[in-house]
Amino acid sequence: MRKTEVFITFYLLQDKTNLSKNIRQMAADLGLSIGSVHNALQHLQEEGFLIEDNDTRILRKRAQLIDLWAKAYATLKPKYLLCRFAFLSQQVRDQWQNIILPETLSWGGEPAAALQDHFLFPERWDVYTADNANGLIATGRMIPNPQGEIFVYKRFWQENGTPILVVYADLVATNDDRCLEMVKRLKPLI
Repeated sequence: MRKTEVFITFYLLQDKTNLSKNIRQMAADLGLSIGSVHNALQHLQEEGFLIEDNDTRILRKRAQLIDLWAKAYATLKPKYLLCRFAFLSQQVRDQWQNIILPETLSWGGEPAAALQDHFLFPERWDVYTADNANGLIATGRMIPNPQGEIFVYKRFWQENGTPILVVYADLVATNDDRCLEMVKRLKPLI
């Protein structure tokens, strides 16, 4: 799955109403060319994930497509790493869930899953940002550290918060048994 296909597939999986939009609307929403959207839809159709009948589009094999997307996103994600941070102390780390992130920042991966289900205690903290990581400094609980356990990524979606589909992909990418158990718990929510 190419980079543009990752974003287009996410767009279709994230909101079923996007399937009913025409290619021009999709391209405008995604900030991509009409040709890129057309090619991605064509590829999804060739792979059996999309059926087009007149003006109607239907996604098929959704669970399989989600897993394919998660693997493709995992290869793309490192390119969006902005920086790393560390907690100021072990006590702050142990009480990470009490940290209120600014609106443009959101937890991803293990911490987002932990807040969703309380099954998992994070060992790695992913944070997504619309802008930059300065908001983490503003919390007074974290500092920049190139070896830190907090990984800050530029988000590729528009809305605040981290979509459950991204959290799922973050967990799949860890290949950690704890996280893969959490993946099973999250899958029905997607």
